[in-house]
Amino acid sequence: MTRFSALSVAVTCAAAVLASPALAGGHCDRGHRILHRMDLNGDGGISPAESAARGAIRFLRWDGDGDGAVTLEEMMAAAQARLAERIAKRFARIDRNGDGRIERAEFDAVGSERFARSDADGDGVVTEAEIRARWEGRGDARHRERGRREN
Repeated sequence: MTRFSALSVAVTCAAAVLASPALAGGHCDRGHRILHRMDLNGDGGISPAESAARGAIRFLRWDGDGDGAVTLEEMMAAAQARLAERIAKRFARIDRNGDGRIERAEFDAVGSERFARSDADGDGVVTEAEIRARWEGRGDARHRERGRREN
């Protein structure tokens, strides 16, 4: 299979993941997130073909030079690129005035807002139940987004 046709298969599989009815679910635990990301046809299970398609997509992402083999350097480069992208997005969210610097006031504002969102009952104390509720509520959207990025 040529790199182009392998990439076409990967893109097709990624499109199927994005369109999958399984992504519409509201589950947030790890098992459900994995299922939602890998169940391409939305039948509630992961077939060997779906698992292989997910692996093919990942392999193509790692095989930087397209030679059909992944070196440690290519895998490290893919990981570093992904980490750099995540850091750049986080930096942009905190750098509220867009000047390329995070000042203490911007940093503190983000922390205060995060605390306020976590303190659901507004009593000034974040409990374990509030933390769980916050993570469960945001898990769905974040992990659907992560699934789209990884595919």
